[in-house]
Amino acid sequence: MQVLVNLIRSIAAATLLAGATAMAAPCTEEFNLGVMGPPALRSFGNEFGAVQHFEDCYSFTLTGSADVFGFSLAFDGSLPRDIVIDTFTLTGGSLGSPVVDDSPSSFSVDNLLAGTYQFVITGDVTGRDGGLLGGGQVGYGGNFISTVSQNTNPIPEPSGVVLLATSLLLLTWTHRRSRRC
Repeated sequence: MQVLVNLIRSIAAATLLAGATAMAAPCTEEFNLGVMGPPALRSFGNEFGAVQHFEDCYSFTLTGSADVFGFSLAFDGSLPRDIVIDTFTLTGGSLGSPVVDDSPSSFSVDNLLAGTYQFVITGDVTGRDGGLLGGGQVGYGGNFISTVSQNTNPIPEPSGVVLLATSLLLLTWTHRRSRRC
């Protein structure tokens, strides 16, 4: 009986694992942009010499609250091939769900907290392979910029806290003295 229960559990686990693997799109290539301030500027890009679908994954770590923005440009040095960049998707860190932008020529996401993130550029290289001189290269490039988030609540400096506490004590002392008189 126990053998049958273990077999059913194994089959269920394998089914769940296969489903999870099928849902997660594999990265065609992975790149690490490293630690990004804010502020920071990183360039990204890739080139292709064959017809294909691509999902290029770029990981990075923010050390503080940040607004991020950037742009991408396609370049096409090939007569028989073209490149189309479809989406920019940001996941990880403080995001509850992925942020997807269907116009990756420019993108921005505000109020990210410190943490590790990944953005994915997806697209297609279309046309035909071969041709004169092997068909040529196509690709994309862009910049990814992080700046200090403008919408974070600043933490008061110690001198401001001391000034506030002194003012409250002085106000309380004055109020008590005026009640005695």
